[in-house]
Amino acid sequence: MHALYPSDPKFGALVVPSGKDGAPAPCEWDTFGAHDPSVIEAGGWFYVFSTGAFGQDYYQIRRSRDMIHWEYVGQAFPQGLSSLREMTRELFALYGKESKNTTLWAPDVVPAKGGGYWLYGCYTAKFGDNYSAIFLAHADAVAGEYRFVRTLVLSGGAWGRTPNAIDPQIFYDAAGRMFMTYGSWHGGIRILELDPETGSRLDGFTYAQLRAGKVTEEQYFGRKLTETSSAEGSVMAYHAEVPVCGGDPFVADDAAKWSRIPRYVLVASCDDLARAYNMRCWESAQPDCGFGAHPYGREGMKVASSFSWNYSASERRAPLDFFAAGHNDLFTSSAGDHFVVFHACSPCPEGKKPVPFYLCACLYDFNSRGELVMNPNRYAGERLRDVTEEELCSLSGGAFDYIAQEARNDRCAFAKRGLRLERGGALTLGGSPCGRWKLYGGHYIALEWNGERYFGVVFPAWIEAAGRAGLSVSARGESSHLPLFLNTAW
Repeated sequence: MHALYPSDPKFGALVVPSGKDGAPAPCEWDTFGAHDPSVIEAGGWFYVFSTGAFGQDYYQIRRSRDMIHWEYVGQAFPQGLSSLREMTRELFALYGKESKNTTLWAPDVVPAKGGGYWLYGCYTAKFGDNYSAIFLAHADAVAGEYRFVRTLVLSGGAWGRTPNAIDPQIFYDAAGRMFMTYGSWHGGIRILELDPETGSRLDGFTYAQLRAGKVTEEQYFGRKLTETSSAEGSVMAYHAEVPVCGGDPFVADDAAKWSRIPRYVLVASCDDLARAYNMRCWESAQPDCGFGAHPYGREGMKVASSFSWNYSASERRAPLDFFAAGHNDLFTSSAGDHFVVFHACSPCPEGKKPVPFYLCACLYDFNSRGELVMNPNRYAGERLRDVTEEELCSLSGGAFDYIAQEARNDRCAFAKRGLRLERGGALTLGGSPCGRWKLYGGHYIALEWNGERYFGVVFPAWIEAAGRAGLSVSARGESSHLPLFLNTAW
């Protein structure tokens, strides 16, 4: 039996570097320094693999029992690039020279069919260009050490027509077929089918065949899933039965109008990593097409850009800002909880460079339109459950702080005061009527405000700014597709 609300998670301190190269020792890291995280559950632990940094450049590995507190356990390739000589030799031959880059980027790890674990990794010879490679490695134990198997994708030159071979992520479709999404920016997000028996490309194509003209660029690099010019860090999640309501919740809560649909959700991060990073999603009924067919089109729907439960950049009631949040994984635990796991910077800078990345984990679910929404608070052990109108209105007298995210991504959205969910369905701001709201279907909520209709989910949450448990609302605008976040305010 789970508690109605999470208890104090006692989050670890946000350690920071003490100078140019003064990062704390890895034993102190907890969530510090985790860039481009990817999650796997194994042997009673959750493991996060992430891009190298701070002298631990060959895939950092952290583990946790609870998805809240993390310990650093080592590197996937403790011998460094010497473990990947075959891949680097191929890439440097294409690049025309050796690279000074010593960092491995954006891994993903999945169970291997024959036992052990497959790691999908990438390496780039030139930052900001597409001389890159995606490779497959294997280990008997999830924490490694990993051994190189083969190069899967090699790319370089003609960026825009050809992809950037970085950021591999693995998923399985409804029939058990294995796929890898990858790519970034001008080359788009691509998809390749893999062999679930070997973990390698199902087609067996090589870069030598492409160079010899025996296969086309689309055959070798795969189909393009998105046309956006700034997406990267893609991840796909398949949900077999997403509840969708075809009725108007303000007219009637008609159970007959609910249905369950299969949904493939593609999430990627867009725009400048340092200041404007934001997570966006696309949805389709198919794993390899249809992601640009919705009203929001090629740019996708915003999941979150920079936001903070502080009221301003200079005020620190909440210890963590979600600044430049992105490059996430979508992960469903063995207990059935859906997580979006990503990196974010903090504090929000005032004309200064933010401190390095921290690992963040939040629950996600789908609103009654079948659109992904994210709990805008760090996970603290809560479970999604039904709530009542009385609970929403009585917990703090119906008072909520709110964050209304804008279309632009280059500034942080700070919390504002004064929103109240009144009994009977009225919505007030600063004591004046401003709209209405309706709770339905157990934990779904609809709001009408400022000429927009929002559809969302109510999550139990640990409200860090208040240091106590409460409720959070994550909703999405019907026409704007922009997120609206609410947190209980006392």
